[in-house]
Amino acid sequence: MPRSLRITTEPLIVIAELHFHPDHHDAVLELAQRHVRNTLAAEPGCLRFELTAPTDDPGSLIFYEMFASEAAFAEHQRSPHLAWFREARKPYVHDTTVRVLHPVSAVRPGIVLCAVPALMRHQDYLRPLVEAGFDLRWNDLGRVLTEDELIERLDGVVATIAGSEPYSARVFSQAPDLKVIARLGVGHDQIDVAAATRAGVAVAMAYGTNHDAVADHAMALLAAAAHRIVDYDRRVRTGGWGSLFHARIHGTTVGIVGFGRVGRALAKRCLGFTMDVLVADPVAEADTVARLGYQLVELDELLRRADFVSLHAPLTPETHHLIDARRLALMKPTAYLVNTSRGALVDQAALIEALEQKRIAGAALDVFEVEPLPESPLRRLDNVVLTPHVAGLSAASLRAMAERCVDSIVALTRGRDPGLGLVLNPEVLPSQT
Repeated sequence: MPRSLRITTEPLIVIAELHFHPDHHDAVLELAQRHVRNTLAAEPGCLRFELTAPTDDPGSLIFYEMFASEAAFAEHQRSPHLAWFREARKPYVHDTTVRVLHPVSAVRPGIVLCAVPALMRHQDYLRPLVEAGFDLRWNDLGRVLTEDELIERLDGVVATIAGSEPYSARVFSQAPDLKVIARLGVGHDQIDVAAATRAGVAVAMAYGTNHDAVADHAMALLAAAAHRIVDYDRRVRTGGWGSLFHARIHGTTVGIVGFGRVGRALAKRCLGFTMDVLVADPVAEADTVARLGYQLVELDELLRRADFVSLHAPLTPETHHLIDARRLALMKPTAYLVNTSRGALVDQAALIEALEQKRIAGAALDVFEVEPLPESPLRRLDNVVLTPHVAGLSAASLRAMAERCVDSIVALTRGRDPGLGLVLNPEVLPSQT
């Protein structure tokens, strides 16, 4: 039997959802905004009262509420302004859902699901969890879990060490014991963070543990593509010899798209090759970039000027297919595209066409729109270098990421913030005041 959880700390978090016909959105929104103002003005025990209108569902509104205590929430429920709001919304709202949550806080050790197959060979990395009283459950399929497979394995699970499996609102609704997702990596496009927050689940990242490994891999891919290492290897193995007159790295121009930890680490490496470094990042500051010895430019200019384009942006709705047919056409015919970030940053069909028609010199890819990579022309093209989404999984970085996940799980299940800005949704953490 799964161990039961014992929540021990306040305050209370309340998630209230309203559902209505989309035609009534503006009317309900106006009433809801007035309700927020009334509550914040009249109730000192209400610590937060926020309203969200999901962009993908015009027929719903979500209130995120935090009360100092159960008594403060009870006072809210008796308040005249809540009575007014309930009456005013009646003509429009056909369904409401209210859930009362406690912040992530001390729980009895229970089951931790390790969803990352690579850690099966390094179970000693997770020994501190066993020593802290947790039971480990392993991914028995040895591959990325589907949503249904994940749900099947979350019974009684209080925390997961997450890979690329999907954490959707449906998953959270089927996993009431889950309190912590510790991501073995730095991407979170497979996690519905808003849904995690509504469910009271902390999402902790492994920032600062694998950016050097990814930067090393990006540099290795760039060099392998430019110097045609794979082609030379095949030539020698089949008895061939002689030069293919490969490209150069030294003294060329590299364009780095996304200037976070990995982008900055790669830029440092490129300076060692006396490369000119261009940076495209909408939130980077030109003065800061210039002080580091690089140049901040718009993405289209970067694509026109760079001999190598390396992608290090997060995957968001805005960056999906950031590199499409139009932008590929801006690149030099002698340029190479390197992607160690997320496959969907690139329109893969457009990239294949550009490679087949030799409109760019080549590509080096660690990530793909669908993974594992299914049957694809990418496998047959001789101007492509492929690796299986392993850039961040050096031996050293795997251990560092695992240790960070362990530390986050132990801290969060004891009601503590692991610090370092690792938790994406700190609003689920206990109040420290």
